Amino acid sequence: MKTIYLTIVLCLLATLASAQWVTEMSCNSEAEKIADKAITHFVNLERPVAVGMAQAALMIDEKCGSAKLVLINSAMGGEYGSRTAQLEKLDTKKFTDQEIAWISVMSASNEEFESKAKQVAATYPDVPLFAFWASVPLEDGKDKLAEYVLAFPEYASPAYNIMSYRYADGTYGKKPNMQKAIETAQKIFLSHDGPNGHDSIAEHYATNGDYTKAFEHQVKALDYAGTGSAYSYNAQIYYGHTNKTALTDSIASKTKQRIKYQMKNDSEKLKQFYSDKLGMIGCNSNMEPCEFYSSFEEEDVNHTWNRWDVKDLKVYFSLDMKTAVTTFDNDGEYTMKGSDEPIAYKTRASEVWFYDNGWKLMHSNFAPLAIGSGVPQTR
Repeated sequence: MKTIYLTIVLCLLATLASAQWVTEMSCNSEAEKIADKAITHFVNLERPVAVGMAQAALMIDEKCGSAKLVLINSAMGGEYGSRTAQLEKLDTKKFTDQEIAWISVMSASNEEFESKAKQVAATYPDVPLFAFWASVPLEDGKDKLAEYVLAFPEYASPAYNIMSYRYADGTYGKKPNMQKAIETAQKIFLSHDGPNGHDSIAEHYATNGDYTKAFEHQVKALDYAGTGSAYSYNAQIYYGHTNKTALTDSIASKTKQRIKYQMKNDSEKLKQFYSDKLGMIGCNSNMEPCEFYSSFEEEDVNHTWNRWDVKDLKVYFSLDMKTAVTTFDNDGEYTMKGSDEPIAYKTRASEVWFYDNGWKLMHSNFAPLAIGSGVPQTR
């Protein structure tokens, strides 16, 4: 398997540019090309791909310093190990001066990073990685990214990504410019074809309210990186926004179906609407204290339903499309056990649903209206 994987990687190298993010690496020629591709993915915030490429480079040349630095630089919250611990045990005897300079930037504190990046960039003005890092910081609301993309057009993709967000949040100009943000993000693909460019464009479209376009680009990012990637989270959100009508109909249908089972006191069929992990808080229209239900068993009821209709049901979604709030009115009739006289049931309700492999009811609140009654009290 290792041989097959390396063969595939080597076949891809024919398409890689001869220039590099770090011009002097302590790697053999084949590992150097792969390590450079790893840096491309790293600076474009595609860390899982960067880690894979760096590991591939080390399979060819176990002493490839730049590949080791990509792995260490990709350490986030200990995901790939402690960055500090890895730097401390790193053998740098055969590292190039540029790789040593890279370590000095990585070792700088947050307060020192900006000055160290500028110092290293001044020492190595022709190294794209260092020039990029030095161009990012803002001074009086301005940066040097525009100058950077002109000087290093082959390495401009991460700069365009940052610039797009600065147009989006109003850093450039007096207010957000989403059109300019999208146009700038599209320039990412002039020098790099990766998933993060599509992810950024999708986010800008979503901010602009165009969830159809957002979903279109997020699917491209997801297609590149795989279903288990971080891109799947936003893909679900954008899909939800583009299918809001269908989701509304689905929750409305579930609400009516649930009430139908409630009328029959069918606890087995009611269980499908609740989460075993979270349970449900119910506030009934008898105005007794709200209750937390961790399990759902058949209730001992003292009345029989004759009719229960749901009217004017509305559904409101959270921005992440993971939570929905419903409001509706209820008009019905029930008869107490031992009585032949029907009682008018008229209530107002609001409920909270959340998505967990299907819509589950988290909270339910019913209140009687002045023109009718709620359910009978149990105490």
